[in-house]
Amino acid sequence: MSADETPWDAAVERGLAFLHRALGPDGLPSARPGADPELRTPLTGAEARRHLLVTHGEDLGFDPDDEGFSAMWGLALLRPDGRRPEERELVAALARQVDRYREPGTARYRFFPPGRPFPADTDSTAVALSGLARHGLAAPDLLDAVARELLDTQIGPDDGPIPAYWEDTDRTPSHGRRYDAVAAANVLFALHLPGAADRLPHPAAEATLRYVVEHLNGPRTGTRYYASPEAFLHAAARAATVVPGLAAPVRRAVGHVTTQTADTPLAVALLVLAGEHSGEHAGEHAGGTAELPELRRRLVDTQRADGSWPAGGYFRTGRLPLYFGSPHLTTLFAVRALRPETPSRP
Repeated sequence: MSADETPWDAAVERGLAFLHRALGPDGLPSARPGADPELRTPLTGAEARRHLLVTHGEDLGFDPDDEGFSAMWGLALLRPDGRRPEERELVAALARQVDRYREPGTARYRFFPPGRPFPADTDSTAVALSGLARHGLAAPDLLDAVARELLDTQIGPDDGPIPAYWEDTDRTPSHGRRYDAVAAANVLFALHLPGAADRLPHPAAEATLRYVVEHLNGPRTGTRYYASPEAFLHAAARAATVVPGLAAPVRRAVGHVTTQTADTPLAVALLVLAGEHSGEHAGEHAGGTAELPELRRRLVDTQRADGSWPAGGYFRTGRLPLYFGSPHLTTLFAVRALRPETPSRP
């Protein structure tokens, strides 16, 4: 086995082939909403809107479908040096897909496409930027513009962390400022990209770092927009690869994690990546109870015949319990988890 080969290469190839076959004119299929984190019964956008109206008495005002966050994560997870033409085609298609979710005239990105009554958000913007930068598709002026948007237009009446939504739009949620520790970690990662980091240090970034550390030191839970604790651990560990001051609290948090609750392929993939990003390697323990190779074997064992992994709820609406996921999104995370990267790779 060469230095670039792993025992999981066959599973990776099958996963990439599944993703390539799923490409359509608009890119990869959107994540589907569901009423439970396991997405046992995925819904269409119209069905999800009707479910919330019947169950919770609230109308979203639009059908929650056609999201772009999965495509943004696809760019952030796929390798920038993909040797297979199919993977390069995936990256090119996802880049075009992500561009559809940019707020016209700004450096902000949206979860749903422009035209929906839903504002651009800092989480989508951060993940989109990091994905574009990973593949050399973010020009220096975009890196600087996004950093300016995240830092300087965040202005609020206190010195708190960067919130989930900007406050300079009439589409900002009306129930007060929203914070999320996963989104905050993703924002920190984006702010420390070369070119964006020229605006650091900044009080908003420092407050956001404190917010993420506080969450790391607290109970192991999900967050407002992410149901699983593994989602936060992954985001924090990823940010720790570039953010000074996060490495030690992330290692402590990973060291106290057990894998017993990582009972879905998505949770296992996120835990593998958290272990990798926090400095765990083959032969060392991820979370103190299972080695990374064993977790990767668990992933391989749950791969389906078509090369995919089953859907799980990765992100969710904040106030109302609606969860989003797809086999394509889980497969993107699983493929990345089965291809360890060196610490120097972005």
